[in-house]
Amino acid sequence: EPIEPLAYVCLQQKHVQQVHELLTTAFWPGIDITASLANPKKYTVVATYKLLVVGVALISPPPDDAYITYIAVKTGWENSGIGLTMLYHLIKSNDTRDITLHVSANSDAMLLYNKIGFKSEGFVVGFYQDYLHPKSQACRNALRLRLRQS
Repeated sequence: EPIEPLAYVCLQQKHVQQVHELLTTAFWPGIDITASLANPKKYTVVATYKLLVVGVALISPPPDDAYITYIAVKTGWENSGIGLTMLYHLIKSNDTRDITLHVSANSDAMLLYNKIGFKSEGFVVGFYQDYLHPKSQACRNALRLRLRQS
């Protein structure tokens, strides 16, 4: 079967089920992104291969601070530049506001964020405590990062 290029599009209703499944796998169950459908053009990016959602990134719309709520790449598609491309799209679409996010203190994603220019603003003990299963071995602490755009 011929290889097709990845497409980077804004979130659409047809993506919601796959995005929920991806975020459940990457983070935890119960994440609801349907509110992002109200204004998806500047604040969402979905990476697709044919009909398969392989990545998603969401950022909060104004008047809130520009906060990256979720960024995830489907298992098996890591290290292919999808996360970087989605992050670049969100940064360029929101270039008048500083962008912040939280990342697990032991996450490999730190390398990506540092490469782009995010700087640590603080360490948050127990940031993920309420979201992770009690028996989860995942780190419950996070770093708050900021990308200054002004």
